[in-house]
Amino acid sequence: MRDFERAFALMDRIDERVADRIDPTPHGELVVSRRLFHVHDENFLRVRDPADAGAEELAAEAEAAHGRYPEVRHRRVNLRGAEASERLEPGFRALGWAPQRFVLMARRRGPDREAEVPVRELDESALRSAWAEGSRSFVADGAVIEQIVAHHLAIGHAVPTRYFAVEAAGGVAAYCELYSWDGVGQVENVVTLPQFRNRGFARALVLHATEESRAGGNDLTFLVADADDWPYRLYEKLGFEIEGRYTRFLRNPR
Repeated sequence: MRDFERAFALMDRIDERVADRIDPTPHGELVVSRRLFHVHDENFLRVRDPADAGAEELAAEAEAAHGRYPEVRHRRVNLRGAEASERLEPGFRALGWAPQRFVLMARRRGPDREAEVPVRELDESALRSAWAEGSRSFVADGAVIEQIVAHHLAIGHAVPTRYFAVEAAGGVAAYCELYSWDGVGQVENVVTLPQFRNRGFARALVLHATEESRAGGNDLTFLVADADDWPYRLYEKLGFEIEGRYTRFLRNPR
């Protein structure tokens, strides 16, 4: 199994253990978490093989599957193959769906330089307020923030999870999580609170979590980054290399 597939096996395990339902569909399955209906990462159509299906067909498939759960108002289609994503993107755009492109990056070498910031391991109770504060930088709705925090907790119960933080000004200034399963580690939710950015906290967190992943017996450590944003360039400096690309298509509530 390629490392790209091993990484997705871990992400699939998380999705399936957090979900309430997995409903088969013609091209894959609908992943649903009715108690976390605001969380896009737990409510989506996972396309296993689009074959020659077009964007309209897959969008209709997502609508029909999601339609059984009226509390879930967004629609999302997850694709794994770069070739299929490129073929389908114009059609999804024409339908008003926004593409979200990602790179899956595996740690292959050492960093350009070490971090100079201390990192602590905390338990989940020490991070709940920081998770909420970090969410407020892109979400205003309190109910959505509550579900985002609950999602963090649900993942911690789904797979072995460790929490790391950098502290400043008497509290948590930056944080990340390390998920581990079957020899694979994922560094995820690397967040620095806005008032503490540009101090090297993200570098310190990722390097520390990566080392802890290796020390814990994982022979593969990976992370996922937005292909259209700058952080993946930082991760390249930290020794991560692009293993593969994938795309999600999102339609927010009208």
